[in-house]
Amino acid sequence: MICTPRLSILPLEPSDQAAIHAKNCFPEVAKFNTIGIPKSIEDTQKLLAPLFEKQQPEKGQQLGWVIRLKTDNAFIGELGMRLSTPKYNKGEIHYSLLPSHWNKGYATEAVKALLHYGMETLNLHRIEAGVHTQNIRSIRLLENVGMQREGKHRRILPIGGKWEDNYSYAILRENGIQ
Repeated sequence: MICTPRLSILPLEPSDQAAIHAKNCFPEVAKFNTIGIPKSIEDTQKLLAPLFEKQQPEKGQQLGWVIRLKTDNAFIGELGMRLSTPKYNKGEIHYSLLPSHWNKGYATEAVKALLHYGMETLNLHRIEAGVHTQNIRSIRLLENVGMQREGKHRRILPIGGKWEDNYSYAILRENGIQ
């Protein structure tokens, strides 16, 4: 478990799949999400299945967490990190929250905690994130936690039947987290 002043960040469990499915069904959550709105809970279960299987660190790993409020244990979102093979010692993060919990600082708090976990506990050299070029909220969040924009990938994200652009962000251990 990862704790912040207001949040408990817990490893994803199979019992969390319904809450994640419900979150992913909000059009505003799906707007910049490459998975789109899932057609059924079974689609969500297939998407999350690799997180519950035995993983092989030498081939990279996928890690997932749910974000819960400490006050009432309510589910408000999720975080994930895809780890590279040990040779490259890096991770790529993603996150999303229920729209009712946007603009309250929860995503920033959770991402900072995940960056600290990646650098301090997992001993990662580099953590990356990709963000749709129109996703202003996430761009601000990534920059506020100290990640730097490193480039733009043209037409890389399949969203809503179109190819969209993506910015690449990263933070290095030696730069520290803000």
